[in-house]
Amino acid sequence: MSQETATLGLILVGWTAFYFLAKQFKLDEKGWDIAPLYALYKSTRLNDIIDKMAAINPTGWKTLGNIGIAASVGQGGFITYILLKNIWSFIFVPEQASPVQPLIPGVTISANSLPWFLLAAGIIILSHELGHGVMCIVEGVKVKSAAVMFAVITFGGAVEPDEEDMEKASIWSRMRIYAMGSIINLITGLLTIPVFIFFGQSMPIYLVIFFNWLYFVAINLAMMNMLPIGPLDGGQMWREFTQRFSYGQSLRTGATYGFIGLILMNIILSLSKFGLVPI
Repeated sequence: MSQETATLGLILVGWTAFYFLAKQFKLDEKGWDIAPLYALYKSTRLNDIIDKMAAINPTGWKTLGNIGIAASVGQGGFITYILLKNIWSFIFVPEQASPVQPLIPGVTISANSLPWFLLAAGIIILSHELGHGVMCIVEGVKVKSAAVMFAVITFGGAVEPDEEDMEKASIWSRMRIYAMGSIINLITGLLTIPVFIFFGQSMPIYLVIFFNWLYFVAINLAMMNMLPIGPLDGGQMWREFTQRFSYGQSLRTGATYGFIGLILMNIILSLSKFGLVPI
């Protein structure tokens, strides 16, 4: 048995034990929402934290949201270019193609990298959701619930805005809310660059691995999340933009399936050339 398989097995065993203990001690009656693949801990303290963050500088948050809207065009456009260029490379200049593959703990993520990937992914997801929550409050949209999320392979966060408040909010308010998570991720990823420039040579190897994952996850999530695919934030922004047109539904459906096809084509071509590449 490989080290990666053993690590993944330990994670699954540990999660299974947690799941059954949580059910046994009825944690669902103490603010937990327990499911087979994830657990959410809801607390009013999280809402209080979001409220306090939003109150620090509402104008500044709105400005950042506006920057996020503008940046979303560049983020979505850039990742589209990368995906199309990679397909071109696979077909015409295979030696220049890059692998595109799912991140699978124990398979494409090595055992040595796995803990640092989980930590980085958790931080990125949590900050992403906090960004959405803060912008909701700034825009006058109530956050019905805020939770810390623990999943089989990582942790993160989740916020649930009030649907009626979202419908009443202006289109620009909703766009800022959708864009905030990704601009936070983009900033986080970019901030790792000076860390490498000034401290990269002196950092312990485990910190190098962690910051590499932090950069990788933050930048890729910031880009991919802005694609106009239905459930993604980019898809929500695309819906806001296209719903004014009589053919808006066709544009949304075409974008969703078109970009899913683009991603799948990259993955299929990558698997045929590289197989699964451990990171």
